[in-house]
Amino acid sequence: MRNFFVTRATRVLGGFAVALVVGGCAGIGGSGIDAESIVNAVERDDVSSLRAAVSSGVISVNQRLPAAGYSAGAPLIALAARAGSVDTLRYLISAGANLNASTPVNETPLMLAAYFRDDGNVSTDRHDAAVRLLVESGANLENVPNSYTPLAYAAYNNRQRALRFLIDRGARLDADARDGRVYINTPLMMAAIQGHRDVVRMLLVAGADPLIRVSNGHTAREFALKYRHSHVEPLLACAENMPVGLRFAQHCEGRVATAQ
Repeated sequence: MRNFFVTRATRVLGGFAVALVVGGCAGIGGSGIDAESIVNAVERDDVSSLRAAVSSGVISVNQRLPAAGYSAGAPLIALAARAGSVDTLRYLISAGANLNASTPVNETPLMLAAYFRDDGNVSTDRHDAAVRLLVESGANLENVPNSYTPLAYAAYNNRQRALRFLIDRGARLDADARDGRVYINTPLMMAAIQGHRDVVRMLLVAGADPLIRVSNGHTAREFALKYRHSHVEPLLACAENMPVGLRFAQHCEGRVATAQ
């Protein structure tokens, strides 16, 4: 089968782990199911093979199978979203698959579509299409409480078109923040950690709160300082000190236009 050559990584951000499943090698499922062949079909976007397996009763559209990075099994729809297999996603959705079926580490299909890129890690066309398809089909824009969200995953991996689409559709900019505190990093924090200046700007223009602090941890600006992203920190510093009632685009754009 096709391998994913980047290792499965769990990175600790602000005291909490974000599971970015990008590695491993799929195993073979039990009960006579050739999991490897089915997972390969999903990754190739081979709808006819998958449809045949479902029609014959070998698997259901909500089947969980072991795959790269998910030895305990993951829903077919999540694997299709991760691979950017748009035709497979369309088939699974039309056949009644659970749009929000999550992986063992609480990643929804929309989160995976919003994080990953196409082959070669350059293009995002297929995965952007997967994001649109899932959202337009009714996928939840958020996640279970105190978990990372599709918007956070898009921010972390600089998926700007997905980010803009999710914002326009009403994704919460500040995740589960209450009274200036949050248990899981907000999308703004994720972008600051990675030094994605354009994403930081997009989120601030949209109204993300720069003053939110992760519990017992940092604000987005403090994350930018911690990871030495000097091209990002001035944006966040200006946003933190912005007078009440003003918007980021009004107050900060000109002041930090030269910060690169």
